[in-house]
Amino acid sequence: MSSPDNLGMDEPISRRDFLNGALLTGAGLLLPPQALSPTISPADAFNGYGGIGDYRHANGNTWEVLSAGHALRDGAFAQEIAAAVDTGEMYDLVAVGGGISGLAAAVFFQKNTGGRCLVIDNHPVFGGEAKRNEFLVGGQRLTAHQGSAIFLVPKPGGYTARFYEMIGMDRSAFNYQTWRGPAPEMPLPHSPYETPQNYGFYFGPGFGQRPGVWVMDPWGRKLEGAPIDAATRAELLRWGTARVEAGPRPQTEGDDISRQLDTITLEEHLMSRYNISRDTVRRFLSPVEGGGYGLGPDVLSAYCNYAIENQFPEDGDDALGDQMFPDGNGGFARLMVKTLIPDAFAGPHTVDAVWQNPVNFAALDRRGGTQATRIRLNGTVVRVEHAGDPATAPHVVVTYVRGKRLYRVSARGVVVAGGSWTAKHIVHDLPSTHRQAYAQFYRSPCLMANIAVRNWRFLYKMGLSGCRWFGGLGDYLSVRRMALVGTEPRTIGPDSPTVLTIKVLFARPGLPIAEQGSRGRAQLLGTSFAQYERMFREQLGDMFAAGGFDPRRDIAGIILNRWGHAYVNPQPGFFFGSGGGPAPRDVLRSHPHGRIAFANTDLAGASDHRNSIREADRAVQQVTGQRR
Repeated sequence: MSSPDNLGMDEPISRRDFLNGALLTGAGLLLPPQALSPTISPADAFNGYGGIGDYRHANGNTWEVLSAGHALRDGAFAQEIAAAVDTGEMYDLVAVGGGISGLAAAVFFQKNTGGRCLVIDNHPVFGGEAKRNEFLVGGQRLTAHQGSAIFLVPKPGGYTARFYEMIGMDRSAFNYQTWRGPAPEMPLPHSPYETPQNYGFYFGPGFGQRPGVWVMDPWGRKLEGAPIDAATRAELLRWGTARVEAGPRPQTEGDDISRQLDTITLEEHLMSRYNISRDTVRRFLSPVEGGGYGLGPDVLSAYCNYAIENQFPEDGDDALGDQMFPDGNGGFARLMVKTLIPDAFAGPHTVDAVWQNPVNFAALDRRGGTQATRIRLNGTVVRVEHAGDPATAPHVVVTYVRGKRLYRVSARGVVVAGGSWTAKHIVHDLPSTHRQAYAQFYRSPCLMANIAVRNWRFLYKMGLSGCRWFGGLGDYLSVRRMALVGTEPRTIGPDSPTVLTIKVLFARPGLPIAEQGSRGRAQLLGTSFAQYERMFREQLGDMFAAGGFDPRRDIAGIILNRWGHAYVNPQPGFFFGSGGGPAPRDVLRSHPHGRIAFANTDLAGASDHRNSIREADRAVQQVTGQRR
């Protein structure tokens, strides 16, 4: 194992600096041991460095957000709710949750109905998982995404295109950075999910290899040199290159093939379609085939592989490929906030201005005046309850905690736009049918690690723009061309600083779906920033030694974004029901509960910002219909 000195654990990089388990008083400021506190706070040990700019205190679910959420789950506020301070506010709509779905609910409400609206969010910045991290490396500002990443170019006139126009999305696709490096030019993707020819597979210690073995252009070279047996190689090639189509694909959501696929696991489907073994699926394909759902195919419905394309048949221009703001779908969250509160960002309502200008936090929850929508941050909603019988109640009472004080507001309608893991706790008068439906929602965690490097010459020397590995933390990374938005640098080359984003999932194939999620959360939340930093440094140092990578010299900053309930995990029967019963998502979508309706992407069974938007649209229509 490498020593801290070799790994650079004591280097003055952009992170909270730890030395022998103690927090140093400032990034890069080394103090003698006798001057250090013997322990660090749980919050500092957990959060680590958050970057610069408006999102510096909002890297994932921070210790503060996590603590409030766990207190809610454990019923810590139940005895105090009656004593909550009544703010005296009455809103026409309250959206619980300020992610894409909650913000979209406010947009639809104001565009279609109008009235007083409040969005309450438990984080320091709106956006849910659609947020950014920012670093300053060598005088250059670098931006990376915390979660929600890509979008497809919608076809003109369709539902998504109309919504983009509604919020001021002034271009259908982006221009991207051009090459300024040495010859030959290296093809670079626009998003983390593309795999150009200059891609590699890494087989490390788990395959008895030290140093590990690199297989470049793995599909083009038919996995030549991979330390795997011939049978496994043949199976992977059938999946990765032949793409055997044994059997018809579903054409529309809910057709006979869709429903049949929803009766089996994705693992069973892959084994049958590509004639591959269960072991190959679990060892090599679990992060790939289940990556958009957080867990592996052993517990997911086979329909997961087809849900997105059938949910949005009119969307997406494949010729233009994945599109991505430098901060992922955080760009859409910012445009929605500008639409709702024009003073939230200085300058015109354009993509460039809204993306690059800082948030005017004072404008978000301004009292008085004619501001129709307000966004209240750092507020964890702990109870949503009708003021009387849900069938006849004149309004809903929404109680939230800020700091250590409880407050309540009233609303004629509520859209619960947070995830299923909180909705079932906060809606106090939730009917048993809805509780039983929510009991069939499973969620799994994700760690999004953004690692800023001073340059990526080490990858260029190895002929790599990106790679996948098997075993260790995460399973892929890439260098990508950034969209030319705002003041982003116009060119990129091996000498450019960049951010390597590594998504870490916590699948444990073979265990029940609920246990996989709970064990993964325990690991995610029980590992300190310093422990993760050491593991990333060791892993990258091992993988890229051949390119001259030195973790001490080359790493400029590390930000960890922990999402304890990042992905919905649809099991067989989730989409269309099982045993003659309704699908759990349909129970929650079919009609409102009194003056309360439910949104969030998990109700569609696929994590896609378009689902967040459509579910919000439906929920607002249901709530406003109840008001008439």
